[in-house]
Amino acid sequence: MTLDMILALACAGVAGATLAFLSVRALLKATSDVHEGSSPVRSMLALPAAFVVRRRELDPELRRVLERLDKLVVQSGGKCLDGATSAEIFAARFVFPLFALVFVLPIGLLLKLSAGLIFLMVVVVAALLYAYPEAALKSAAESRTRAFTRDLPASLDVMRLVAQSGGDLLSAVRSVVAVTPPGPVREELARALGEVAIGTSLSQALNNIAARIDTHEANAVFSTLSQSLEMGTSVAENLQGASTLIRHAARVRASAQAQKAVVNMSFPLLLLILPGIFIVFFAPLVIQFMNR
Repeated sequence: MTLDMILALACAGVAGATLAFLSVRALLKATSDVHEGSSPVRSMLALPAAFVVRRRELDPELRRVLERLDKLVVQSGGKCLDGATSAEIFAARFVFPLFALVFVLPIGLLLKLSAGLIFLMVVVVAALLYAYPEAALKSAAESRTRAFTRDLPASLDVMRLVAQSGGDLLSAVRSVVAVTPPGPVREELARALGEVAIGTSLSQALNNIAARIDTHEANAVFSTLSQSLEMGTSVAENLQGASTLIRHAARVRASAQAQKAVVNMSFPLLLLILPGIFIVFFAPLVIQFMNR
């Protein structure tokens, strides 16, 4: 047995033991936390996440990273990795790469690849798994904020109709929650109603929505509505102005994306389409020249 094979088998043994430990612990944790709705993924991340939480107050750099992840978790609505917290997302960056050993090593051994190639594959897969948790969190946050911005004008129109018919802003928010399909806008407005029910002012609850979503449109809309409540101005007019503002911003973004389409098409055009055209036109000439 060569040294490369011995090293590969040793790594496979360590990876198998690690996977067995994590799997057993996740199973036990998931069984004990059924009443809390904890998923196996979060159960697996519970122990390293607890260590991260303990280190949070001792490490300023870690605290800044977790604060940034906290913001993304709030923007995503807690829907990434089965509702993982910022500490669990951070811990996943170091736990998930372990699975590169588990999956890549057996494949490399079965295919009888060299130890160097197996090591390279492990490094590449581990790097991808390291980047995946935060990338998935950012994608979920961006997707939710886009959906919120897209659906907000229609909800503002409903609120404006209620305000024009004599209702106040709180009644308008309740109407939107009652008639709007499930989505980020309904979730945030329902959360605002919950905050109002426990004693928070409606103005503060609206500002909290703007802080959670943290987009220019949300800040402008909910800051305007909050000021209209404090100053007693017309809610219906402010709602109409806010709806018009968001739709105008959406048209501007769509126009900008359309202008970028030509630039975005240049890469596939040069890399995929033009080589095929050259092959079709010049391949017969090359074949004729070679056959002479």
